[in-house]
Amino acid sequence: MSISVGGLISGLDTNGIIDQLLALQQKPIVRLQRQEAGYQVELSAYGGMQAVLNSLKSAIEGLDSVSDFTNFSATSGDTDLFSVSADENAAAGSYDVTVHNLAKVHKLTSEAFTETEAVGGGTIQLRLGDAAAVDISVSGTDTIADVAQSINDADAGVNAAVVFDGTNYFLTLTGKETGAANLIDLTVTDDDGDSTDLSGLSRLVYEVSGDTKNLNNTQTAEDSMITVDGVSNISRDTNVIDDVIQGITITLESAPATDNEAVLTVSRDTSAIVSKINSFVSAYNGALDLFETYQNYDSDAGTAGVLLGDATTNHIRTSLENLITDAVPGVESLSRLENLGITLNSEGRLEVDSSTLNNMLDDHFDDVLQFFTQSTEGSEGFAVRMVDDMDAILDSGSGLLAVKTDGIQNSIDDIEDQVERMEMRNSIWETRIRAQFNALELLLAEYQTTGDYLSQQIVGLQNLNDYISNR
Repeated sequence: MSISVGGLISGLDTNGIIDQLLALQQKPIVRLQRQEAGYQVELSAYGGMQAVLNSLKSAIEGLDSVSDFTNFSATSGDTDLFSVSADENAAAGSYDVTVHNLAKVHKLTSEAFTETEAVGGGTIQLRLGDAAAVDISVSGTDTIADVAQSINDADAGVNAAVVFDGTNYFLTLTGKETGAANLIDLTVTDDDGDSTDLSGLSRLVYEVSGDTKNLNNTQTAEDSMITVDGVSNISRDTNVIDDVIQGITITLESAPATDNEAVLTVSRDTSAIVSKINSFVSAYNGALDLFETYQNYDSDAGTAGVLLGDATTNHIRTSLENLITDAVPGVESLSRLENLGITLNSEGRLEVDSSTLNNMLDDHFDDVLQFFTQSTEGSEGFAVRMVDDMDAILDSGSGLLAVKTDGIQNSIDDIEDQVERMEMRNSIWETRIRAQFNALELLLAEYQTTGDYLSQQIVGLQNLNDYISNR
């Protein structure tokens, strides 16, 4: 390591001189770093623009296909009888629905057992409906609670429980599926040799197709039954019926003997469409707010937004503004957003006249649908055209934003490379100049030593001359 003498001999402030020279060397780096900071701000602004444009794209994508407009709502005239829902395949209309019967599960109950009584050993064969039978082993010491646990563990489509009435314990079996076909069938292979009597494990036998029914049938498995607009005897094995009226799901709640009829009404759900349009308007206005923030100019302060005059931003903004005002050809009763009650205010923001919009949806629904979603080449609907434009702007490979931000990032990377090279050169220069100043100080020290020696010799000669002269 070199030793700096710091002007000890020359009297110069060599460290100060070097620092000042180094500061001059750093000025190009500082300029580059300021330029990089500007690029970083611009890159951040484009990130904010991409976020709001993605939100705008998501909003308009909710209006660019026919399925986005096929929302229906269904209501029940008596929700105690049935509830109802509709999907996109429904059609507006009303239906008289009568609920005659609810689908039910099969339920069985055993005779009484004590808490510690052994049920009897053997094997239970249990099945629900036409499912395959499941074998369940029972040991000779198992209680009714043990049997219930084994049945539940077997996952045979039947739930088992033990009910205590205060004195005795009863095994209850409940099928997991409703419908007349889903009957519980329980046979046994009893260790006592008789698999149908009323002792041992055979006390739990319930043969669907046989004569042995040692369990009590406490609820018969049944299908639901309804009448729709005079079409009677509509039966299903469930209380959730989704295949009687297209696009409609009816969930049966009760089946009283009287007052078991109500009207099911299906109507177009235009409120969902209004909500989507309002979301689009909000997203578009949010994009304009961002453009104005980034492109404003404060004449009083003399400050400008980071993207003021930026060609890419201007292009995107102009494209969006043109989309809002351009006409959609081929639609009978409307061609522009303003015909729907969606207009530009004095500040260039979109506003929605709810009354006009709702009237158009009620009276000219097919035209509204066509205005947003038609896909004829050259006559694309408003939403279809805007989605296409947003895709071109936001495409991660060739979109306007991607191209611009890639260019900015390349500029930042180039500046960082330049700064790295210049800092390396400056470091080498600093090391060299300090070594040169140190060498100068050392040379001056040698000269000073030689000068001191010569001065001493001259003084000695003078003293010798003076001595000789005085003799």
